[in-house]
Amino acid sequence: MKTRNLILTAALLVTGSWAGDLLAQANLNALMKKCESMEKVSVDVIYDKDRKTKKPVKEVTTITFSKKDNPKLLDEFLNAFRKDKEAAYKVIESKTDGKVMPSFYRFAVGTSDISFSLDDLDKKFKGNEYLLRNGEIQVTKIERFDFKEESEWG
Repeated sequence: MKTRNLILTAALLVTGSWAGDLLAQANLNALMKKCESMEKVSVDVIYDKDRKTKKPVKEVTTITFSKKDNPKLLDEFLNAFRKDKEAAYKVIESKTDGKVMPSFYRFAVGTSDISFSLDDLDKKFKGNEYLLRNGEIQVTKIERFDFKEESEWG
Protein backbone atom coordinates (compact mmCIF):
# COMPACT_ATOMS: atom_id res chain seq x y z
CA MET A 1 0.00 0.00 0.00
CA LYS A 2 2.79 2.43 0.90
CA THR A 3 4.67 1.56 -2.30
CA ARG A 4 1.59 2.24 -4.43
CA ASN A 5 1.04 5.64 -2.76
CA LEU A 6 4.70 6.50 -3.23
CA ILE A 7 4.54 5.60 -6.93
CA LEU A 8 1.33 7.61 -7.41
CA THR A 9 2.84 10.62 -5.66
CA ALA A 10 5.98 10.45 -7.80
CA ALA A 11 3.90 10.12 -10.98
CA LEU A 12 1.79 13.15 -10.03
CA LEU A 13 4.89 15.23 -9.30
CA VAL A 14 6.50 14.34 -12.63
CA THR A 15 3.27 14.95 -14.56
CA GLY A 16 2.69 18.25 -12.74
CA SER A 17 6.17 19.57 -13.51
CA TRP A 18 5.87 18.46 -17.14
CA ALA A 19 2.46 20.15 -17.47
CA GLY A 20 3.88 23.27 -15.81
CA ASP A 21 6.64 23.40 -18.42
CA LEU A 22 4.09 23.18 -21.21
CA LEU A 23 2.09 26.07 -19.75
CA ALA A 24 5.22 28.14 -19.06
CA GLN A 25 4.70 30.61 -21.88
CA ALA A 26 1.15 29.72 -22.88
CA ASN A 27 -0.05 33.33 -23.16
CA LEU A 28 2.89 34.46 -25.30
CA ASN A 29 2.62 31.37 -27.54
CA ALA A 30 -1.12 31.91 -28.05
CA LEU A 31 -0.60 35.56 -28.99
CA MET A 32 2.23 34.72 -31.39
CA LYS A 33 -0.05 32.15 -33.06
CA LYS A 34 -2.87 34.71 -33.28
CA CYS A 35 -0.55 37.20 -35.00
CA GLU A 36 0.24 34.70 -37.77
CA SER A 37 -3.26 35.19 -39.19
CA MET A 38 -3.65 38.94 -38.56
CA GLU A 39 -3.56 41.56 -41.27
CA LYS A 40 -0.90 44.28 -41.18
CA VAL A 41 1.36 42.09 -39.05
CA SER A 42 4.65 40.86 -40.50
CA VAL A 43 5.73 37.32 -39.53
CA ASP A 44 9.22 36.03 -40.34
CA VAL A 45 10.35 32.49 -39.45
CA ILE A 46 13.84 31.01 -39.66
CA TYR A 47 14.30 27.24 -39.30
CA ASP A 48 17.77 26.01 -38.40
CA LYS A 49 18.56 22.29 -38.78
CA ASP A 50 21.60 20.18 -38.02
CA ARG A 51 23.51 19.61 -41.28
CA LYS A 52 24.11 15.92 -40.66
CA THR A 53 20.93 14.71 -38.94
CA LYS A 54 18.50 17.26 -40.43
CA LYS A 55 16.92 17.50 -36.96
CA PRO A 56 15.65 20.96 -35.97
CA VAL A 57 18.13 22.84 -33.81
CA LYS A 58 16.53 26.27 -33.58
CA GLU A 59 13.44 28.15 -34.76
CA VAL A 60 13.24 31.94 -34.75
CA THR A 61 9.88 33.69 -35.20
CA THR A 62 9.69 37.47 -35.44
CA ILE A 63 6.43 39.41 -35.32
CA THR A 64 6.55 43.07 -36.40
CA PHE A 65 3.61 45.45 -36.29
CA SER A 66 2.67 49.10 -36.14
CA LYS A 67 0.97 50.61 -33.09
CA LYS A 68 -1.03 52.75 -35.51
CA ASP A 69 -2.39 49.77 -37.48
CA ASN A 70 -2.86 47.50 -34.42
CA PRO A 71 -3.39 49.83 -31.46
CA LYS A 72 -4.32 47.13 -28.91
CA LEU A 73 -1.75 44.51 -29.89
CA LEU A 74 1.11 46.01 -27.85
CA ASP A 75 -1.09 45.97 -24.72
CA GLU A 76 -2.00 42.35 -25.44
CA PHE A 77 1.71 41.46 -25.62
CA LEU A 78 2.46 43.37 -22.42
CA ASN A 79 -0.33 41.45 -20.64
CA ALA A 80 0.94 38.12 -22.02
CA PHE A 81 4.47 38.90 -20.82
CA ARG A 82 3.08 39.85 -17.40
CA LYS A 83 1.05 36.63 -17.12
CA ASP A 84 3.96 34.40 -18.14
CA LYS A 85 6.60 36.21 -16.06
CA GLU A 86 6.49 33.82 -13.08
CA ALA A 87 7.31 30.82 -15.27
CA ALA A 88 10.40 32.47 -16.79
CA TYR A 89 13.78 31.64 -15.30
CA LYS A 90 15.38 34.81 -16.66
CA VAL A 91 13.64 38.19 -16.90
CA ILE A 92 15.03 41.48 -18.15
CA GLU A 93 12.77 44.53 -18.00
CA SER A 94 13.30 48.24 -18.47
CA LYS A 95 11.30 51.28 -17.49
CA THR A 96 10.49 53.63 -20.36
CA ASP A 97 8.41 56.78 -19.92
CA GLY A 98 7.28 55.51 -16.49
CA LYS A 99 6.09 52.19 -17.97
CA VAL A 100 7.77 48.84 -17.25
CA MET A 101 8.53 47.12 -20.54
CA PRO A 102 9.61 43.51 -20.85
CA SER A 103 12.86 43.22 -22.80
CA PHE A 104 13.72 39.54 -22.52
CA TYR A 105 12.13 36.46 -20.92
CA ARG A 106 13.65 32.96 -21.01
CA PHE A 107 11.81 29.70 -20.32
CA ALA A 108 12.91 26.06 -20.03
CA VAL A 109 10.54 23.44 -21.41
CA GLY A 110 11.87 19.90 -21.24
CA THR A 111 15.07 19.93 -23.29
CA SER A 112 14.10 23.13 -25.13
CA ASP A 113 15.11 26.66 -24.24
CA ILE A 114 12.66 29.34 -25.34
CA SER A 115 13.22 33.08 -25.18
CA PHE A 116 10.97 36.02 -26.03
CA SER A 117 12.10 39.59 -26.55
CA LEU A 118 10.15 42.79 -27.19
CA ASP A 119 11.70 45.79 -28.93
CA ASP A 120 10.40 49.25 -29.73
CA LEU A 121 12.25 49.81 -33.00
CA ASP A 122 11.13 53.44 -33.17
CA LYS A 123 13.36 54.21 -30.19
CA LYS A 124 16.32 52.41 -31.81
CA PHE A 125 15.93 53.54 -35.42
CA LYS A 126 13.96 56.79 -35.15
CA GLY A 127 13.23 58.23 -38.56
CA ASN A 128 14.69 55.34 -40.59
CA GLU A 129 11.72 54.55 -42.82
CA TYR A 130 13.33 51.44 -44.32
CA LEU A 131 13.93 49.76 -40.96
CA LEU A 132 10.47 50.78 -39.73
CA ARG A 133 8.60 49.74 -42.89
CA ASN A 134 6.81 46.79 -41.19
CA GLY A 135 6.10 48.66 -37.97
CA GLU A 136 7.84 49.84 -34.87
CA ILE A 137 7.11 46.98 -32.43
CA GLN A 138 8.97 43.70 -32.78
CA VAL A 139 8.49 40.52 -30.73
CA THR A 140 10.95 37.69 -31.28
CA LYS A 141 10.67 34.09 -30.10
CA ILE A 142 13.77 31.87 -30.24
CA GLU A 143 13.28 28.18 -29.51
CA ARG A 144 16.38 26.00 -29.21
CA PHE A 145 15.77 22.26 -29.22
CA ASP A 146 17.84 19.76 -27.21
CA PHE A 147 19.48 22.72 -25.51
CA LYS A 148 22.47 22.01 -23.27
CA GLU A 149 23.37 25.21 -21.46
CA GLU A 150 26.86 24.00 -20.52
CA SER A 151 27.84 23.39 -24.14
CA GLU A 152 26.30 26.65 -25.37
CA TRP A 153 27.90 28.98 -22.84
CA GLY A 154 31.21 27.41 -22.01
